[in-house]
Amino acid sequence: MRLKDLKNKYEDNIFNELSDENLVRKASDWEYYSAIRLNGIIAIGWFSDDNILIINGDGIFIYDIIKRNIIFSDYENSFKKTISDDNLTFYFQSKSETVFIFGLRGGGGNLLTKDNSWKIEFFDIAWNIKVPLILNYKNGKKYFLELQQNNYEGKKYLGFSKSENYFLIMGDEGVDIFHRLTNYKESDNHSQK
Repeated sequence: MRLKDLKNKYEDNIFNELSDENLVRKASDWEYYSAIRLNGIIAIGWFSDDNILIINGDGIFIYDIIKRNIIFSDYENSFKKTISDDNLTFYFQSKSETVFIFGLRGGGGNLLTKDNSWKIEFFDIAWNIKVPLILNYKNGKKYFLELQQNNYEGKKYLGFSKSENYFLIMGDEGVDIFHRLTNYKESDNHSQK
């Protein structure tokens, strides 16, 4: 099959899937939560408390998921000493925690919940245009995710948090974060005690 034929066939499949009414509705159990406005992110990862480790060309940062802001920054570029040789882990000394990272330097985020109910992925609608979607395996429905911080062009990375109450989409302009509605109130109330 010629590349042109493959492209035309693929674009026809995309059009058919985009026409599916299930893709238009808002995803049940999930909604937009917050944005992190940092450019040039190299890698990102989740701490065990669902806070987010961000590594960019300027240094390292910790985003507090409950407070919705950056609570730690280190501009010394010391991350080069604590990122693993395979670019898959980062040891954060002050928290004594190893964080699995994903992004431009290697690795991929967790794309499927432990109970196999939800999967996040990208849907390519054209060259270099990726639309994130979440798939509910229980009912087989797919839902597009609306980005507020990032646009739909360029490299993107996805990943569920450790608790699976959040997931993020990392792109060229920063990070879009979504949260699970059913478990969010419980975890939010627990953190305030």
